[in-house]
Amino acid sequence: MRYLKPTSVGEAADVLESSRGMILAGGTDLCVYMAEGVCSPEVLIDVSGIDSMRGIQAVKPNGEVKMIQIGACTTIAEVAASEALPTCLRQGARAVGSPQIRNLGTVGGNICNASPCGDTLTPLLALDARFVLRCVRGTRIVESEGFFTGPKQTVLDPNEILESIELPLASCARASAFRMIGNRNGQAISQANAAASLMMVDGRMSDVHVAVGSVAPVPLRLGKLERFLTGKRIQEVKLADIREPVLEGIRPIDDVRSSATYRQEVTIALVFDALTACAGQSPGEREGAGGC
Repeated sequence: MRYLKPTSVGEAADVLESSRGMILAGGTDLCVYMAEGVCSPEVLIDVSGIDSMRGIQAVKPNGEVKMIQIGACTTIAEVAASEALPTCLRQGARAVGSPQIRNLGTVGGNICNASPCGDTLTPLLALDARFVLRCVRGTRIVESEGFFTGPKQTVLDPNEILESIELPLASCARASAFRMIGNRNGQAISQANAAASLMMVDGRMSDVHVAVGSVAPVPLRLGKLERFLTGKRIQEVKLADIREPVLEGIRPIDDVRSSATYRQEVTIALVFDALTACAGQSPGEREGAGGC
């Protein structure tokens, strides 16, 4: 096995195109897969040292903030600690793995691993995130909602690199929250998770986004629930009211971590809790959480 460490995204794209190797960032997933024999790449392309793929910054064309950009090699711990990011994404990042995993693993790796239970994925869906993909032929931008195609599967081509994540300014301005449940406190893999973001206009919910994970082959948005909630006061909505639109959108399975029935019931509760948390945030709390 060869190990290469390019110093720019362009160089990494060239190496990936010519070698058909595999991208290495934090390695918290890839190294496990290699140890288990799931994959055996001939070339490892380490992008962790590329400065342009790290960090969190406001993009300001013409001096006006248009979006927040997160480098794909930014660690989960950095995402969890950044006050420049919306609450739900920071909360999701804090739920990933253990402190050791968060300090080494990257947000780009969590996205490209594409686990249905990934704790940064539902927040990114709820925030209308866009993924910037790079190859030798150029750059393309994919909406997060269309990026995941199945368990551990994405639209990412073999010769493409996830370069960065973009959060639109409007999504950063919304109140947001993330909730999950797992078996252990120390390092829990989500049995189910949920993220919500919304605006409160005259006491009513507007621009509602709700995403759930570990209850379908991919993390997904609950469009019917979003439409049901729009224009309502949170005080008017009971747990029973959201049951049908939540259950209609999900397809949980039985596995070693949980039963499908349990996932159905707990997802309803997680969504309701996240919505309540959003509605209870004051404007000052939203500014502190969103940072845009």
